[in-house]
Amino acid sequence: MQANAYISDRLKELAQHKAQFERAFYFLEDDELFFIPEGEQWSAIECIEHINNVNEVYLPQLTAVCQLPEAKESSSIKIGWFTKKAHAWMQPLTKAKALKIPAPKKLKPRRLRNPDLKIAPQKVMENFIADLSQIEKLVRIIPNSPDLCNAKITSALPPIKIKSLTALEIIIPHVARHLMQAERILNGGKLAKDNAPTNPDLIYPTREAEKK
Repeated sequence: MQANAYISDRLKELAQHKAQFERAFYFLEDDELFFIPEGEQWSAIECIEHINNVNEVYLPQLTAVCQLPEAKESSSIKIGWFTKKAHAWMQPLTKAKALKIPAPKKLKPRRLRNPDLKIAPQKVMENFIADLSQIEKLVRIIPNSPDLCNAKITSALPPIKIKSLTALEIIIPHVARHLMQAERILNGGKLAKDNAPTNPDLIYPTREAEKK
């Protein structure tokens, strides 16, 4: 496969992810971002927090890979069997070959690790957008060099190591997977709001309200 074609395809995916995020998340209130509909374990903003947590594992390592000296360039890119599988596995769960992979505890939303820890939705969203920009930069660099593509980094499941190209093929569909999850949760919140009891002081059911 030509490196330019691969880069173009992945940049298009990232642009779609950014557009989806802006469409679904901009102008939402905190109560919508934090609401957990019945049957869900995470809120919508926690889905974005999880994406950020995974990116924090990979982006510093991939950025360091881009700084490797004397990396040779090539106009073609070789995508191995495992790299192709990793991309398919991390697609949204609506895709046929996607796998349901439990998130390691350290990568789950902080509320599940420590209920006392809080998150600032605006900061989470700012970090998400910044990470997308960084991934774009990495996509423009790494595929142009077999040395960079094949450089080994530590995966989100240490001590397992994977190739840099494999990491890109994990984190890009991983964004799509959890954006879709977040939209599903937001839609569940909207449904709950529409079916809320006729209480003028209650926007829509909250966990505190359900306990009463």
